Order: sequence, then structure tokens, then C-alpha cells
Amino acid sequence: MGTLLPIAGKDAKIIGRDRAALLVMLAMPLALIFILGSALGSTAEFDAKVAIVNLDSGDTGALFVEGLTEAEGLDKIFDIEIREDAEEVRSDVEKGNLTAALIIPVDLTEKIAAAEPISLEVLQDPGSQITGGVWAGVIRAAVSNASAQIIVGRTVAEAMQTPGGASSPPGTAGSGTGGEAVALDIVKVVEVEAETEKRVSMISYYAAGMTGMFLLFGSMFGAFSFVKERREQTLARMLVSPAPKMAIVGGKSFGILMLAAGQFILLLVGTTLLFGVDWGENTLATVAIGLAEAVAAAGFAMTLAALGKTERAIGGLGPALIMLFAATGGSMIPAEFLPSWLLPVQYVSPPYWAVNGFLEVMRGGDLSDVALNIVVLLVIGLALFLFGVWRLRYE
Repeated sequence: MGTLLPIAGKDAKIIGRDRAALLVMLAMPLALIFILGSALGSTAEFDAKVAIVNLDSGDTGALFVEGLTEAEGLDKIFDIEIREDAEEVRSDVEKGNLTAALIIPVDLTEKIAAAEPISLEVLQDPGSQITGGVWAGVIRAAVSNASAQIIVGRTVAEAMQTPGGASSPPGTAGSGTGGEAVALDIVKVVEVEAETEKRVSMISYYAAGMTGMFLLFGSMFGAFSFVKERREQTLARMLVSPAPKMAIVGGKSFGILMLAAGQFILLLVGTTLLFGVDWGENTLATVAIGLAEAVAAAGFAMTLAALGKTERAIGGLGPALIMLFAATGGSMIPAEFLPSWLLPVQYVSPPYWAVNGFLEVMRGGDLSDVALNIVVLLVIGLALFLFGVWRLRYE
């Protein structure tokens, strides 16, 4: 331990003073988190721009517009504009300036009064199929609701025009045979609020994803340091000292671990203060995942040092492996969107276990919910470290 800590501290200080290393380890992930989170939405809501054009001269179109604009919660999903020029709206949808639109025809009220079929025009931007589909679903639901009300209204009106209907007491309808009355309120609707997981904002998602990826990028500088000392014979001189070989190798690996842990803490604090990222209520679980991936990053650095003979070799091999792990591990897109044949890569990808662990805590999970993620990261780190020590060339 007396040899391990000084070596670890020395390596951590050397890498920490490298401006290029600090740029990759801190500035780049923060910049990418901000850019991706801002571009794709800082919250989990759509907030898509849509427009409604009401060409109907009667009351039905106005009531339809009022129902959509005043619907509870719809303003959190869509930014609804009331427009007058239908051709301009069509053009804006085609150009992508509007995600979707609704055009209410001129004779809506007249055709409904005459019991004639009529269609509403719903426009969707092909580049926003998901959000446009949601808007179309809202319109279909509104049309179904309006149709049901029209049918009920006509049925009641016809019943009231029958001889027995005029004398029926409020809240009942005649059976048509002079028999028992049927209560209209016999069917009741009970609203039950479903318990759902906490939604993770896009900026929080990419905070987890970029952190999981750039902890591995930071470990590359530890591998660079190892190869540089081997090339300059510094490592050989250390090995002839009384210090045990494993103490020297372990000290250098522990220095990388300290650096990765510091990088994680700075990213955790920085994203929280700068972007308001919500890492979840269980800080202990979040920190445990981060430290476990720091162990995996240290083991990854040892493997790179063993496989790469020069800094250039590590500079080519390291980013390729990191991007593979990050792409399959959910750092760029949710891992569940990837094809099933990539599952074997996910199982050995440190970002996969780290990112999924971070997201679980963000949704309200605790330490027990991410215990498997932590254990797997520690096992991956140990396996990579042992492989690196086995294949490492000391001279």
C-alpha cells in the first residue's frame, strides 16, 4: 500500500494536468449533453407546433376548436395555433414548419344537421410521424366523442317526440312498451389514475449516456501513460526497484480509477448545476454505479495498454471499442431499439450496465434495483484488469 498510493497519485496528477485529457473527459461530454438534450427536447413532452383552421360558418366548428384548445393537458403536448388560411397551413406542414394540422370544412354544421357524412382534413409532417400520429389520434378521439354525443342527442330528441317520451320523468327513457323505465345513469364511469414510472427528460437521458461513454474515453489517457512509460523505459526502471510488480501495476490502475471517479463526480455535479439534470433521489445508488463503472474503466485501460504497443495503436483501437460499447449500450439511442443480434455485445458493454442503472435510479429506483448492474460492472472491470495484467508487456 505504501508503494501503490504514491504511484496512483502521481499518475492521476500527470493526467489531470493534461489539457487535452481534461477537454475529452469534461468539456466534450458536457457540450454533447447540452447540445443533444436541447436539440431533442429538454423535457419528455412533445411541445409540437400544430395548427387548426376552422372554415365552418356554423357553431359546430367553433365548438370543436374550443374543445381541442381547452382540453386539459393537451397544451403540454402541443403548441396549438388558430389560423385562417388553409393553403398557408398546408404549405407550412409540407415545409416542416408545422408538425401537423387540422382543417375543418366549410359545411360541417350543415352536413351534421342533415345527417350527411363529412370528413375533417388532418395533415401530418412525414418527418414527424410519431408526433403527427399522436395528433391524428387526438382528432379521431375527438370525432368519436362528438359523434357519440350527436347520436345520443338525436336518440333522446326522437324519444321525446314519442307519446310516451314527453311524459317520461327526467333521467329515464320509455321502454317503448309501456313497461319499466330504464335509468339513464345506470352505467357509471370510475376514473382510476395509473401508477407509472417517473419520466426521464431527454437531457437527463443523455447525461447518463454521455457519462457512461466518456468515463471509458478518460481511461484511454491512463493507457497512454502506461505505454509512454514503457517506451521511455521509465516502467523498466520502476520494475527493478524493490517494489513488487503487482504493486506498481496496481498503483497505476488505481490512479486511473481515482481519475475516473473524479471525472464522474465532476460530471454528476456539473450536469446537475448547469443543466438541472435529475439523477434521482437515491444519490448513493447513483454514486455506486458511477464508481463501479470507474472500476470497469480502469480495467479497460489496462486491457488497452496490453493490446496496444504504441500510443497510436491505442488511439485507433480505443475509440473503436468505446464507440461500439456506447452504441450498443444505450449512450446514443435507447438500447431496446437495437436489434436482438447485438445483445451479446450489450452484456459485455460497461456503458450498457451503467446507463441502464442511471436511468433506473432516475425513474425512482434504489440501490437494490441496480445491484445487478453494479456487480456486473465490477466483474467486467476485474476481468479486463486480469486480462491486461496477463498480456501486458513490461518492456
